[in-house]
Amino acid sequence: MRLLLHDTLATLPFTLAFAEGWVAPAADLTVERRPELAAAALGPGDAALLPTPEASLLVASHPIAPAVACVTDRAGTVSLRTPVRPDEVERTPVRLAGVSSAAELLARGTLRAFYGIEPAHWERGESAEAQAVVLEGIEALRPAEGGFAEDLSRAWFILTALPFVSHLLVVPEEGGAAVAERVVALLAEARAAAHERRRAWRQPWVEREGIPRERFDEVMGGQRHALEPDDRRALTALLSHGGRGTPYQAPPEWRFVESRSRGVEESRSDETTDNVTPSSS
Repeated sequence: MRLLLHDTLATLPFTLAFAEGWVAPAADLTVERRPELAAAALGPGDAALLPTPEASLLVASHPIAPAVACVTDRAGTVSLRTPVRPDEVERTPVRLAGVSSAAELLARGTLRAFYGIEPAHWERGESAEAQAVVLEGIEALRPAEGGFAEDLSRAWFILTALPFVSHLLVVPEEGGAAVAERVVALLAEARAAAHERRRAWRQPWVEREGIPRERFDEVMGGQRHALEPDDRRALTALLSHGGRGTPYQAPPEWRFVESRSRGVEESRSDETTDNVTPSSS
């Protein structure tokens, strides 16, 4: 079986342990980290932690395991950049600078409704005319060289009173709860390994990537890693608000498969209190 992981900043708590070799999967399970991950990449026997809109295309074959997800109602990893105040931008092409489908739908759901920006069209390539650029991941947290930067996750929460669910874990229909249990346990182990070593890796990591430590801690500390029952409305809201003009539409019904354990326990209070970097010994 393969476990495919969208390798981006929001999923870092799950992917880092595999990148560093702190956790090794069983011999019959292959973990693949991918900088881009779409529904089409999954085979019938694959599990994946992937952007939420992609899960909407897999409802018939891959139910959601809610014990693992990336959810925020605070600071997030998607940023809008404009040369002037966003409320001064009326109509402009919008550049989606290498962002996932989740970030795209978040932008589509907030630019007009929250900021009053009318997208002339949406561009995934270079666009010299674009006065609105959407960034995701590490690029979104780097300081703006000029102009204004807006956190779209925060805008979404103010607009809808719902969290932004960027990533969901889907598992193959065949195997059901047993497969979910196994994958959830592995991802819980990976997240625990990264959390236990956080004082050793965080400061060097943010320095290498050029991210302000305070901003990184705010984002990581504000993220939850399981989909609670009250969060499920946010899935449909994201596709309803942002899916128009895209292949992503809210399914008539989301399908879920529960594992026996919740898998990922929250430790939000610990996430933002480790600013001391230990010696290399």
